[in-house]
Amino acid sequence: MDLIIKNCKIASSTGLISAGLAIDSSKIVSIAKDVLLPAADKAIDCKGNLVLPGGIDFHVHLMDLGYAYREDWRTGTESAAAGGTTFVVGLGHTNPPSTTRENLRKIIEMAKRKAIVDFRINGAVTAHNLEELPKLAGEGVSTFGEIYMAESIPELEMVEDGVLLEAFKIIRNLDCLAGVHAEDWGIISYLAEKLKKAGRKDPLAHPESRPDIAEEEAISKALLFARRTGVRLHIFHLTTKAGLELIEKARKSGQDISCEVCTHHLLFKREDMKEYGPYLKCNPPIRSEENRRSLWEGLRKGTIDMVSTDHWPLPKSDKEVGWKDIWKAGAGMPGVETRIPLMLTYGVQKKRISMRTLLEVASENPAKRLGLYPRKGVIAVGSDADLTVVNLKEKTKIKAEKMHTKCEFTPYEGWEVVGMPYLTLVRGKVVMEGGEIISKPGYGTYIQRD
Repeated sequence: MDLIIKNCKIASSTGLISAGLAIDSSKIVSIAKDVLLPAADKAIDCKGNLVLPGGIDFHVHLMDLGYAYREDWRTGTESAAAGGTTFVVGLGHTNPPSTTRENLRKIIEMAKRKAIVDFRINGAVTAHNLEELPKLAGEGVSTFGEIYMAESIPELEMVEDGVLLEAFKIIRNLDCLAGVHAEDWGIISYLAEKLKKAGRKDPLAHPESRPDIAEEEAISKALLFARRTGVRLHIFHLTTKAGLELIEKARKSGQDISCEVCTHHLLFKREDMKEYGPYLKCNPPIRSEENRRSLWEGLRKGTIDMVSTDHWPLPKSDKEVGWKDIWKAGAGMPGVETRIPLMLTYGVQKKRISMRTLLEVASENPAKRLGLYPRKGVIAVGSDADLTVVNLKEKTKIKAEKMHTKCEFTPYEGWEVVGMPYLTLVRGKVVMEGGEIISKPGYGTYIQRD
């Protein structure tokens, strides 16, 4: 064998298993008591610590083309590995974006040179590239989105209803997944202009301009269009109780729909913007405590399929201007490096969710939606040896200066967590150990859909 990992507590769907792992040619080939493991070239002693399947983040922005000063594929995937994530889905919102086959190939080649974890890229949708969607699918794209139903980045315009409906038809025929950023721009633009005219520039003006009903209306429309076209649908960064109820109802009627929640929408409430100000500005916005409780309940019930991050690094200067005028601040925040320890600490240890639920929402369900399960997303014989090891007894304070991202801040500055990964393996190779990245750029592999 290439490697054995012994003295582990392995997290599985049936509970914690005291056993070891044998790895050969990037795959897990045996799970057994330590004394029954085969001989290997190398051995790692986990000292009784917890071994989790490598995390899969369904929603990250690694903006190497055009915005490399914010994040690139090396720093972004090093941040992922340091946080126990071994597979990321990049949304292709770069300059140029993943709207054409040529653009997609540029993004893939850039990622191949720099990534240290495995990855896939989403196709982007605009009113001007519908004829390109089959070509993007031919390059291995499995998901198109996030399709913006509200205002977008400069390189991608908001998609009007007619275009959205037509795109859904094409994506359905390609047997791909359509993912939407579900906010209604008509509601948002009207309220934002009204607040600006009233002289509102404070942080709370931002969430007030994007009320719950803006998400509820957009999800309702997306579900209607998906039902009429038969497309498989994914709702990015769900934030509201009303949206959750719509999804639950659609599932019961037989619609093929998945949804995600971001860590920051689980861990912050709207009133926190008084303290954190522009550092919590994001779209959709931080919501009320009632909505936050509903999101945790959605995870417990299984209505919410995954926890993602919408990892969107920005310079501090893009945030600081928001203290005087929230409309000028950039929207978004980093998160790929802190997702798993935050969910272990404020989810599992606080008994908001079970360890089994964490395995599902952080690894298993994203792998299934990507068509990668059981190759990825689970610790099982025959699966890729994508693993992360955490010590639940060791407490760590999150510090931006210790993060591997280019982003100079984290909204979780000073938060105490347990379970900060100290060892991460991708396909059987150690890429992070003791907080240090030891893999060279380019180890990560582009894994397209079959």
